[in-house]
Amino acid sequence: MDYALQNMDVGLVLLDSARRVLALNPAAVRLLGDRAAGLVGAYLHDLHPPSHRAKVELLMAAAGEPAAPASACSMMVALPGRVLVVKATALAPATAAGEGSAVTALMLMEAARPSSADAQIPSPQLPALQVPEPLVKLPVEKGQGIVLLDPADAVYLQADGHYTTVHTADGAFFCGLPLSELEARLDARSFVRTHRGYIVNLRHARAVERQDGRAAFVMAAPGAPRVPVSRNRAEALKKRLAL
Repeated sequence: MDYALQNMDVGLVLLDSARRVLALNPAAVRLLGDRAAGLVGAYLHDLHPPSHRAKVELLMAAAGEPAAPASACSMMVALPGRVLVVKATALAPATAAGEGSAVTALMLMEAARPSSADAQIPSPQLPALQVPEPLVKLPVEKGQGIVLLDPADAVYLQADGHYTTVHTADGAFFCGLPLSELEARLDARSFVRTHRGYIVNLRHARAVERQDGRAAFVMAAPGAPRVPVSRNRAEALKKRLAL
């Protein structure tokens, strides 16, 4: 355990009194990957959809309260391929800090994975790997409530920060689940990851086009939206579609 803690990559994101990102350390850049680009100068709330900003507000309020339990100052963030634990803590009262000074720190840590040494030791007490529960309905927000969409009605899915926008023939809807979880829980026979930020429903794919050396799906929806195909996924998709 001590060895694991010594080797843990801990990211640090500093915020000013307006909750604007001032700086990130190299570990934060590694943990966030492509999402780290353009974060400096961005406001924390702008990185989250309006419907989830209340949760961020609770986290920040707890960070400034010395008596708040550790759990109230923490939240889990799902990213493709990893889950991060985010812990917030106040560095100084906002009234005492000068303009542009860091008053809040966000610590980022990857949720623990078994070490290679642990993986070599048989552990019959460990539960079997659980397969994600298939999604029968897609929970999306509409107005002040939640609508349960039939997955077959989803034309394509687009990453929106840590959340997802579900595009249908009737419009776009916010979904609070990350794209990586939707990929794991939707029917893989129909839903295919074409890009880091996109999943298409092949049942709504009308054509595949190439433009400037890049491929894209043309979807059967109003406006014939084009969904990009990344180069590292193109070959697998060609084989799947017998192209």
